[in-house]
Amino acid sequence: MASDHAAKRRYDQRMDETMRTVVGADGVRLAVRVIEGPRAGAPGLVLHHGLASSSHIWDLMLPLLARRFHVVTYDARGHRGSSKPSTGYGFGHVMADAIEVMRATRLRRPVFVGHSWGAMVGLELAAKHPRSIGGAVLIDGGLVSMREQMDWKTARERLAPPRFAGTPVEDFVARLQGVFGNSMPLTEERTQTLLRVIDVDRRGRIRPNVAFGNHLRILRAIWEQDPVARYGELRVPVLAIASRPANPGPDEFAFLQSKRRGMRRARAAAKGRPVRFEWMEGIHDLPLQHPERLARRIGRFAQLAVE
Repeated sequence: MASDHAAKRRYDQRMDETMRTVVGADGVRLAVRVIEGPRAGAPGLVLHHGLASSSHIWDLMLPLLARRFHVVTYDARGHRGSSKPSTGYGFGHVMADAIEVMRATRLRRPVFVGHSWGAMVGLELAAKHPRSIGGAVLIDGGLVSMREQMDWKTARERLAPPRFAGTPVEDFVARLQGVFGNSMPLTEERTQTLLRVIDVDRRGRIRPNVAFGNHLRILRAIWEQDPVARYGELRVPVLAIASRPANPGPDEFAFLQSKRRGMRRARAAAKGRPVRFEWMEGIHDLPLQHPERLARRIGRFAQLAVE
């Protein structure tokens, strides 16, 4: 609890943050946040959120990372402040968006940090566009092949987003507490961060930050991805961090087992490549649960990757 409060106090301190609009692939307009580093020429980090999230998932970590790095984060296409076209959600377009963000913010081979779906984007970049980044940190994503676990019809039914548009904020927060349970108590700091991640209208009701159809389009791209194959193609340093719940329930344990199998296969595919695999005890939303621990780990990796 104390470290969570400390992280929030640092977030409340004024950072040199500016907002920009960057034109990505197909003319999509991306809402980009730029947090200046401690000095000119500080090494760069690009942070990419997960599906149905936003750049604010990193808020508790930004002051910690900005001590050493020039940090750029943005709302991916279809999410929150960025354009929401009905096409272009495959990894090719999303990678092109990331490259345009790096180019527009003048980051030269930054370390790319992705959470969940963002980790899958980082894995694709590290395999297919190694000259664009100096390394990648993959946070709880890019280890499990969805297609090997279920067909598309099943994936669409099981993983379709919940319909919570119009839910009062108070009810939504209460629902979140039930979801996280004792794994991650919803402190005021985490609650406010989550409410920045999503969208709240003027009536105090929840507004999903990604349209249902676009959510499914991204989900389809994830289902089609073969992550293990990418590990055999890597040419830049990669750190893959997988979450491991302390006391997993039956469903969590089954998914944990699939991550363990995925990690073993990825290790085998990455043999001889500059890849490191680690576990971090916690839930999927590590940037919210352990902002300080995760920021330290990213910082150590990134410092080595850019030297």
